[in-house]
Amino acid sequence: MKTTHSFRKRNRILLFLLGSFLMTAIIGCATTGPTYSTMKNDVTALSKDQGRIIFYRPDAAFGFAMKSDILLDGSKVGQSRNGTVFYVDVAPGKHRVQTSVIIYPGEKSGEIELRPNETIYVKTYIGGSAFAGRTNFEVVSSEQARAEGIDNLVFIAQPTKRSKIH
Repeated sequence: MKTTHSFRKRNRILLFLLGSFLMTAIIGCATTGPTYSTMKNDVTALSKDQGRIIFYRPDAAFGFAMKSDILLDGSKVGQSRNGTVFYVDVAPGKHRVQTSVIIYPGEKSGEIELRPNETIYVKTYIGGSAFAGRTNFEVVSSEQARAEGIDNLVFIAQPTKRSKIH
């Protein structure tokens, strides 16, 4: 009887510690800040000789703590983070988008063609694989972005001007 009792007690302690760790991880990874809907009126107007790429990642339970870099034409422009949105203004033309692959070497990449004064929405998301998630992306319409709650995501202001991207 003592063995069963001590086994149950140890399991309760382990479950408590695991629960505490998970709560700390969730709270520690939570992104806070102004939402896109409150900040989009303060966003700089798009210049007629540039285009805008809006990157966003909807809130999702799968892979919520995973982050990966987003590169545009080889330069880091931000991170794919759960529940966030940011934008980059660039010259019109073809641009190469890359997302680093979490755990695995390499990246996911593709091209986007941007016209003058055009805004393109790029959704990033974590896709499953055998051992870990991969950051994927796809170009979506503004209607789909709104339907997926882009206005309620946390707006991340860009720290530097991306004047080098042509």
